[in-house]
Amino acid sequence: MCEYGKVTIREFKSGDLAEVRDLVCETIDVCYSNVYCAEAVKFFKDWHHNEKILQNAGDGFTIVLEQNGRIVGTGTIVTDEIMRVFVNPSSQKYGFGKLIMQKLEEKALSAGKNIVKLDASLPSKKFYDLLGYATLKHTFLEVENNKRLDYYKMQKTLTKKTRGFNLKGE
Repeated sequence: MCEYGKVTIREFKSGDLAEVRDLVCETIDVCYSNVYCAEAVKFFKDWHHNEKILQNAGDGFTIVLEQNGRIVGTGTIVTDEIMRVFVNPSSQKYGFGKLIMQKLEEKALSAGKNIVKLDASLPSKKFYDLLGYATLKHTFLEVENNKRLDYYKMQKTLTKKTRGFNLKGE
């Protein structure tokens, strides 16, 4: 467990499941609803179901950020794939997402992975661009009612210099 000012980073525990799932769904509702159609929003929420969260945590490494006893962020890495990076909308723009990414990238480096990949939603692409992720391709999934869910395949080559993001205000 590491403490950064008022935020604690720790490994996910199964008892965190309900709070993490609520965080993911709330973030999708707030951040995706004005960008994606209702069918795509539903797909995202269905994709991040309880069993998938637990499976990914078991297969890889999942962290949570706590602030004032409440989970405000989460992220997972399985082998070389970063996924499920979410920060509560009211806690965004304070560097918490960068902190999550730093920890996941450090985990990848310590496991001998020099390249990490991820799928970026439309609202999150700019965030990943700023962190040095390269866009490999713009693609889409077909969801209910012949609607589209557009997203980006991205990757980043990690180096020891990758470490060291700062929280806003530090």
